[in-house]
Amino acid sequence: MSDSSDLKIAFLGGGSTQFAPGLIVDFIHARELYGSRLVLVDVDEEKLEKVFRLGKRLLEAGGADYALSRTSDRREALAGADFVVVSVEVDRFATWEQDRRIPAELGIAQALGENGGPGGLFHALRQIPGVVEICEDAQRLCPEALVLNLSNPMSRVLQAVRDYTGVRFIGLCHEIRGGNEYLCRLLGLPRERLRVVAAGLNHFSWYQEIRDADTGRDLYPEVRARVQRSAEPDRLLVADILRQTGHLSITTDSHVGEYLAGGHVWKSAWAPEVEPLAFFESYKAEIAEIESRMQAVLAGEQPAEQLLEEPSGEIVTEMIERVALGRKQGYDAFNLPNDGLIPNLPAGCIAEVPGWLDGARFGGRAVEPLPPLLAGWCGVQAAIHALNARAAMEGDRRAALEALLLDPVVPDRFTAERCLEAMLDANRAYLPRFFV
Repeated sequence: MSDSSDLKIAFLGGGSTQFAPGLIVDFIHARELYGSRLVLVDVDEEKLEKVFRLGKRLLEAGGADYALSRTSDRREALAGADFVVVSVEVDRFATWEQDRRIPAELGIAQALGENGGPGGLFHALRQIPGVVEICEDAQRLCPEALVLNLSNPMSRVLQAVRDYTGVRFIGLCHEIRGGNEYLCRLLGLPRERLRVVAAGLNHFSWYQEIRDADTGRDLYPEVRARVQRSAEPDRLLVADILRQTGHLSITTDSHVGEYLAGGHVWKSAWAPEVEPLAFFESYKAEIAEIESRMQAVLAGEQPAEQLLEEPSGEIVTEMIERVALGRKQGYDAFNLPNDGLIPNLPAGCIAEVPGWLDGARFGGRAVEPLPPLLAGWCGVQAAIHALNARAAMEGDRRAALEALLLDPVVPDRFTAERCLEAMLDANRAYLPRFFV
């Protein structure tokens, strides 16, 4: 590991207006990393240039001592890197709408079509080869680097990274933060009074313990009672699953609903019926607002200082700081290979469990077995993720079909076959391995 003031941090997906500016703001507040090199990498050179210019303005406004650069050549960025942050997407909006529309035309109902169902399968088929290629390059050019992945579908993507590369990686997702904030609202507790243990798969993880950090008191009985009385609009499905299973999902209806038959039936304050057009228009409007504010800063119409109070909400920078400075830290959720971490899930699947850092060392904390029903639900998804990884890397149609046959949102084998062929045809330009 380099000295903490001389790190090289490569950010793949650095042209993202949704995430990259927030990450730069995070680094501005991480004063102990000043002197480090931040390299933004993206294939979209126009967006990359725009984020780079904004980043320079932000660093100047914050008085932050970082060497910021940009490149479309990822190998240049990866050479000698200490950390590799991966947050990449492939034509996100066009493909996402397609991932919802085609299954719907065939009678397959999905919640989001992002991480589960046929949408999740094809999202991962497009994502996996590129992320694996990034990791293969990292293995050659910066073999000691720690890869921090934020790309979705998290479990499917990292399953391929685990199965086809040898990089050191951790998958990071902010859903646990949202779940903890929900618990604090529900219980009327400050965050420092809440202690939790959660385990499962990314976006399909479950609170095993909810306690008062000061007294050790079990708060789960109170949570069960309060959720049933006053579930929030985007946690109605979560409340019903809690009623049935006794366990609370860390995430909202939109994510947990992706992995269950009938999971599309939920209501949200954000997208009332997850009606496709309303959903995508809402999301696009959010991104457009971010880009508009970014453009206003670049044009001198808005002071850059206003953006300095808007961190990304991710823990990437905090983790890099802890590793670089050799500090210890515990975290509520890491996505890692299941090496006995959840005893009744398949070995080698990508599990989401509490994690720890101790300088350059890291790992997950072993937890109690999941209840049989939750273990069964997660086990099916873990099998799907393994098939998805093989299908993506080897262009294996049989593996892709088996993943659909296992998926609880696909009603029958005939629909699975029709869906596979229709979606492969629609994704022909993105999936050359299937058409060799």
